[in-house]
Amino acid sequence: MSRIDRRWFALFVTLAATVTVTPGCDRTAPDAGQTQGRTEGASIRGGFIDVAADLGIDFAIDRSLSGDYFLPDSMTAGCALFDYDNDGDLDLYIVNAFRNGKGESTTPEGANRLYRQEADGQMVDVTDAAGVGDRGFGQGVTTGDIDNDGDLDLYVANYEADVLYRNEGNGTFTDVSTAAGIANDEWAVSAGFGDLDGDGYLDLYVCNYLALDESVKQFDPAGRPEYPGPSIFDGTLDVLYRNNGDGTFSDVSEPAGVAVRPGKGLGVVFGDLDGDDAIDIYVANDGEPNFAWIQTGPMQFEDRALTMGLAVNTFGRPEASMGIGYGDVDADGDFDLFIGHLVRETNTLYRQVAPGVYQDDTIPAGLAPGSLDFTAFGAAFLDVELDGDLDVVVGNGRVVRKLARADAIGLNPHWTPYAEPNQLLLNDGTGRFADADAATAGDLARHVEVSRGLCVGDLDGDGDLDVVISNSNGSIRVYRNEFARAGHWLAVRAVDPALGRDALGAVIEVGAGERRFRRIVRTAHSYASASPPETHFGLGAVTTLDELIVEWPDGLVESFEGGPVDVRRTVERGAGTIVRTRNIRSAYGGGGRGASPGRP
Repeated sequence: MSRIDRRWFALFVTLAATVTVTPGCDRTAPDAGQTQGRTEGASIRGGFIDVAADLGIDFAIDRSLSGDYFLPDSMTAGCALFDYDNDGDLDLYIVNAFRNGKGESTTPEGANRLYRQEADGQMVDVTDAAGVGDRGFGQGVTTGDIDNDGDLDLYVANYEADVLYRNEGNGTFTDVSTAAGIANDEWAVSAGFGDLDGDGYLDLYVCNYLALDESVKQFDPAGRPEYPGPSIFDGTLDVLYRNNGDGTFSDVSEPAGVAVRPGKGLGVVFGDLDGDDAIDIYVANDGEPNFAWIQTGPMQFEDRALTMGLAVNTFGRPEASMGIGYGDVDADGDFDLFIGHLVRETNTLYRQVAPGVYQDDTIPAGLAPGSLDFTAFGAAFLDVELDGDLDVVVGNGRVVRKLARADAIGLNPHWTPYAEPNQLLLNDGTGRFADADAATAGDLARHVEVSRGLCVGDLDGDGDLDVVISNSNGSIRVYRNEFARAGHWLAVRAVDPALGRDALGAVIEVGAGERRFRRIVRTAHSYASASPPETHFGLGAVTTLDELIVEWPDGLVESFEGGPVDVRRTVERGAGTIVRTRNIRSAYGGGGRGASPGRP
C-alpha cells in the first residue's frame, strides 16, 4: 500500500469509527448560577445567543436581487470589531455590496455601515456622520493605526478600487486612498497590517483573488444559472505596501519578493511562522498552494510554505483555503493554523511540531468527519467557556448549490441551496476537537445561512468573547457568549508608548505555576475580517498569575508582575524587566530604515 493510500485508509477508518457517534460533546448545559459576570437581565440560555436585533442593528440586504449570479455576491462580506472612538467599548463595521439591475455598485443599499456602541450597549448607525459609507463593491476589511496617533484606521478591500480611511480621532474618518498612494484595483478580499521592516509604522498586505471575466456564465447540470467556479479564472498578484511614515505607502511587492507568482488569496495572518522573531505572512489561497512568506531580511520574503508543511494537505493536494485561525491549540507554546475549506475537503489543522515545521494533524485532531459536508469561510480560535484551551468557531456557507435545507428558515429561496449551519468545535485541552450540537452551541449552530466574515471580541465587556458573523445573503448576526464559565479570564493590551499604539505582532504569555498561555496581538485573521488587538485568555482554574511576559515585535522580551485574574490590563513597553533583547535587523546583517523611535 502506498503512502498516499495509507493516508486515505486512515481517513476512511476515522470516518467509519465516527459516524455512529451522536453529534455534540459531553458537556453539561449551563444554569443561572453559572453565568457569573453577565449583564443584568441576560438570558440564562446557554451557548451563543443572537442579540443583533436587541442591540439595534437593523442591517439587512438581499444580494440575490441583482439576479445575475455575480461571483463577488457569493464571496462578500467581511466585518470588523474595533474601538474607533477610544471610549473603551467595541464598535462594529460591516462591509457591504450591492449591484442594481444595471450592474452598478454605487446604490445607497451598497454602502458599508459603522455602528457605534453607546454606554447602554446599544448600537447606533453613525455611518454618515463618520464618513465611512464606501459604496464600492465591498469584500473585506482590516484595521490598524497607520499614523501612530492612537486610533485605529480602516482599510476596505473591494472588488473594485480599495479604500483607506484615516481615523481623525474626533469621530470622523477621511478617505486618504489617493493621497496615501493606495492604488489596488484588483479584486481584493482580505488584508492585514504589520510592521514588517521594524521602522515603527504598520505596513499593509492585500490578498487579491482572481481576474474575473464578468461575461463568463456558468450553469449547473440541470441548466440553472450558477456562480462561476474560481478554477476557470486566473489568479492575481497580491500587493505589499510599505508605510513610508509620512502618510503615504509605496508598492514594494516586487522588490520584497511577494510578486513572484499569482495566487487566489482569501485569508491572511501575520506572525512568526519559523521561530526567528521576525514577522512573517501566511496567505490562504483558493484551490492553489498556500503562501508562507518568510522574512529573510527587512521587507524581504521567500515563500517556504512547501518545505514548512503549510502549502498543501497531508495528501499533497492544495485545497480551497478561505478563513484562517492562528493560535496555540495544544498549549505547547507555539502557534498552529486552522484553515477553512470547501465541501468534500476537510478543514485543516497545521500543528507546529518544531520551530518552522508543521504537520497536517486534521485527522488526529478529530476535525475530518465534521467538516467534509461544509464549506468554511470565517474561522477563529477563542476560549468560549474559559477553561484554558482554544476552541474554534466556523462560519459555513456553500458556493455551489445543493438540495435546500428545510431548516434554512426566512431566507430568500435563492439562498437556501447554499445555506449551512455554522459550527463550534470544542477543544478537550489536548488539541482534539468535538463538534458541539445546537443545544450546546446555541443560536450560532441553529441559524442556517450563507456565512462569510467572522470576527470576535468582548462586545459587552463581561470578560468572555462574543462572535459577529456577516452573511453573503445580506444579514448580520451578533452572538453573545452565554456559555457556562469553567474558569477565569484575562484581557491584555500591549502598547508601545513611543509609537502610541498597540504592538501588532507582539506575543503575550501569562502563567501560573507550570501552566502557560500564549496569544498574539493581531487584528487581521479569519476571512475578510478584523478583531480587536486586545488579547484574551481563558485561564481555567488559575486564580492568580505569577508572571506576564511580552515578546515585542523587534525581539525585546520583557517580564511584568503577575496579578489578579478576571480583569483588563494594559502593559507598556519599557515598563517591565528586560529578559532578553535581540535586534532583528542586526540578525539579518543590517538593512532596514533605522530603529524606531524609543527603541533600545
